[in-house]
Amino acid sequence: MNAKKYDDVRWLGLCLLLGFGVNAAKAGPSAPWVGTTLAGEPCMGGRMDYGPFDYTNLAHKAKKLPIVEEYHFTKDVQLLIKGNTSTIINDLNYTVTAFPNHHPALDAIMHYQLIYQNDIDAKKKPPVSPPVECYFQRAIRFAPKDPLNYLMYASYLRKIKHPQEAEEVYKQAVQKLPDGPDIKYGYGLFLVEAKRYPEALAQARAIYAKGFRKQKLKDLLLKSGHWQN
Repeated sequence: MNAKKYDDVRWLGLCLLLGFGVNAAKAGPSAPWVGTTLAGEPCMGGRMDYGPFDYTNLAHKAKKLPIVEEYHFTKDVQLLIKGNTSTIINDLNYTVTAFPNHHPALDAIMHYQLIYQNDIDAKKKPPVSPPVECYFQRAIRFAPKDPLNYLMYASYLRKIKHPQEAEEVYKQAVQKLPDGPDIKYGYGLFLVEAKRYPEALAQARAIYAKGFRKQKLKDLLLKSGHWQN
């Protein structure tokens, strides 16, 4: 029996042992693979054996998350040291398949890819599949009111030098979460980086008028001469 089939059998046994069947485990909205890769191909991922569950839902986090993390998101997996049930990327994939907006696992996948594409030795490990952008698009579709999905995705796009795509994510986030100060803050920093100071100032004014605490955006605008108290 290969590792994946063994893993599936073990999860089925765990579900039965803990008193919920396979159908009962599938809570919350659906989590299809959506969108396209940066290469323009449709995002396609593996099947979902457990979940999907919402990482921001306290009940899901308390009752479902420990089962996933005990086997698939150990500290070694999170730190990209070694896999637990299989390879690192397979354990990460299982985690975010069950919890599409699992922020630490998404962050680990993002950093795995950043290391992979810049480190020759990392090429000896299996690549991220589907691509990182597919995981984030799926997370946003699954939990559209979770601001971290947008912020992490936009950050990833910035790091891999896709500023236009990053801005589209920020705009989508501002549209869907107009009262989200962290979204406006992240977008403001992006606009400062692009030297689009008047637009950055508009984002800053909106959040600091409501007592937003993080000061980096304001400090950058002060330094550039675009903020006046």
